[in-house]
Order: sequence, then C-alpha cells, then structure tokens
Amino acid sequence: IWRADRSEHFVGDAQGRDNVTRAEMALDEAGRFLALKVDILGNLGGYLSLFAPYIPWLSASMATSPYDIGALSARVRGVYTHTAPVDAYRGAGRPEAAYVLERLVDRCARTLGLPPEEIRARNLVKASQMPYRTLTERTYDVGDFEGALRACLAKADYAGFAKRAEESKSRGLIRG
Repeated sequence: IWRADRSEHFVGDAQGRDNVTRAEMALDEAGRFLALKVDILGNLGGYLSLFAPYIPWLSASMATSPYDIGALSARVRGVYTHTAPVDAYRGAGRPEAAYVLERLVDRCARTLGLPPEEIRARNLVKASQMPYRTLTERTYDVGDFEGALRACLAKADYAGFAKRAEESKSRGLIRG
C-alpha cells in the first residue's frame, strides 16, 4: 500500500482557505455601519473541484454576518493557479467572511476611537429585529447577539484585561 507523505499530501490533495479579499466599510459619525464593499479573489487551484467556486461565493453571501449593514457591494472572481485544488473544508466560506469582517470592524473602531466591543454592540442585529433577513437573503430566525456579546465580555472579565496584562508584564510575560 502506498500512502502520501506530508509533503506529497500538501501538493496533491485539496486545500482550503485561499481567498484574497479587500474590504471597505462606510460609517456615519456615530459609528453605525452604512455600507460594506468586498472584493474576493478565490484561488480555485490547478483544476476545478466540486465546491471550489462555491467557497468564495459563500464568503460574499455571508459578508455582513450578524451586523445590520444598510448596503453591500460584493464582487467574487475565481482564478486557476498552479496550486492544489481548493475544496470545502470546515465551514467553507464562513470563516473567511468572519475573519475579514471582524478585522475590518476592529479597524473601524480604532479609526473612530471607539472600544471594539461597543462598535460591535452598536451594529449587531437587535433581538427586536428578528427574524432578520440579510442583504444576501439569509435569515436569522432568532438571536440576541448583543446580549450574547455582553455575556461573553462579562464571563471573560474583559473589563479587567488591561490590569491582568499589566500584572503579566511586571512578571516578564506577554498577555494578549
């Protein structure tokens, strides 16, 4: 029986998560999300697998995630390359969309001088809006996203993080 070694596996089997995405967010003075623009370039690999085109498309369809954003512009392109083919792998498209959006939200918070948890809470779809239909026709039937965020922050003692980081630093450790 022949089995591929690790190096052979990496160049021969399907891979995942190979998008290059550029994103922009428009906000009002209060830090409310007005519009999101995403441009996704998806590497399909050297030949087409079953789900390769679906993955970057799904990223675009999940681009607004749990945020109430007024407008969306999404462009998705696929390119063939000399790499192994891309195929669905654990959440296909959703993790990529969340990663891009949450990094963008952090950047918006820094630019406006707002705490990242507050800009998130301000823009999450509210429980009173349920069921909520996104701009890409996905429906959230129930949820209290702001309540969940606040509960997580409390459970993690987010307010005490800076103090814990300072204590760690005084002992020569890095926390973060």
